Amino acid sequence: MKRMWMLALALPLVLCGCAPTAREPDQLALVRVLGVEGSSPVELTAVCGMDKTDQTPIRGRCGGDTFAVALEGVPWSASQELSLTSVSYLMVDTQVDLDQVLEQVLEDEELGATATVWLAQGDLSRMLEGCDDPEGDLTLLTHQGVQAPTVVEVLAALTTRGRAELPQVEQRGGQLVQAGRWTWEE
Repeated sequence: MKRMWMLALALPLVLCGCAPTAREPDQLALVRVLGVEGSSPVELTAVCGMDKTDQTPIRGRCGGDTFAVALEGVPWSASQELSLTSVSYLMVDTQVDLDQVLEQVLEDEELGATATVWLAQGDLSRMLEGCDDPEGDLTLLTHQGVQAPTVVEVLAALTTRGRAELPQVEQRGGQLVQAGRWTWEE
């Protein structure tokens, strides 16, 4: 009986040393919009939620020879670690290897299949840098009835039909606005 008590008291102490270190939420910025430009090289532009100090979105950029290599460049911000677990919007330009990007998104443990896919009309990184709140703009467009397919839906359409329809956006006056629809064909 004495051994059981000693074991019961010692076990929590041993297990405490095995727990992962928790991160402070203030040190982690959640990426909401991920922009992907080009096919080789690939440039990524990330837009997170608002910075508490100056009320502007936290942004970051990195690149690589491929989409997978560019993703390894995370974190991009020296002040905060960027997390890809909350990407809601995936924006692409017409130069990306869309099949490769979508397959990599599905294989990545952090990125999810539920992000919606949007096509940028013009220079994507400039669009995202010039917008006051890209996440808010895309959310507003969604609430206004602009339908954007998810990563899974786009990949399924490309695989089965060889084409997918994406909403197209452009930047006007510091905001992302709808610029029609684009049929992506493989």
